[in-house]
Amino acid sequence: MRMQAAIMFEQGLPRPYASSNALVIEEVNLEGPGPGEVLIEVAAAGLCHSDLSAIEGIRPRPLPVVIGHEGAGIVREVGQGVTDLKKDDHVITVFVASCGVCRNCVRGRPNICNVGNAARAAGTLLSGAKRISRLDGTPINHGSGLSLFAQYAVVGRRSAVKIDPAVPLDDAAIFGCAVMTGAGAVLN
Repeated sequence: MRMQAAIMFEQGLPRPYASSNALVIEEVNLEGPGPGEVLIEVAAAGLCHSDLSAIEGIRPRPLPVVIGHEGAGIVREVGQGVTDLKKDDHVITVFVASCGVCRNCVRGRPNICNVGNAARAAGTLLSGAKRISRLDGTPINHGSGLSLFAQYAVVGRRSAVKIDPAVPLDDAAIFGCAVMTGAGAVLN
């Protein structure tokens, strides 16, 4: 499918970012979800300081990349093997992708998942796939396995959490990072 996405081609550009084009809106291709993945129509995405750190070059990312790691949306399609989410479910996204089977995940530490950290560093989904490409076919990296600064996102199943559809998606968007990390700081 084709969609609009905000792509970062270069890090460390000067402010104001609107003038330096730190993020460039382009029409891109998005492949559908593979096994264990879901396609989400992004309703809202937060701009976190971690995103600014990526734009500033403090947090290096493989380029080009679509960043955006806290958001909410509506499931539009599920990949093979996804049985607990369905079309039209409302979800928030979790920026720490986890496989659920590595040593750290099994020990209850999905925040330091070996597979998730490797995928994040490589700019891929947990499966190793890159589902976004420019119209000329050039692959675009996934930011934190989510790439929410776009109209749609394909994410790993464990990165989408079903929420009550009565919760406004623009309010729910920050739960996947800002609320989660804030609560973690207080509780831990």
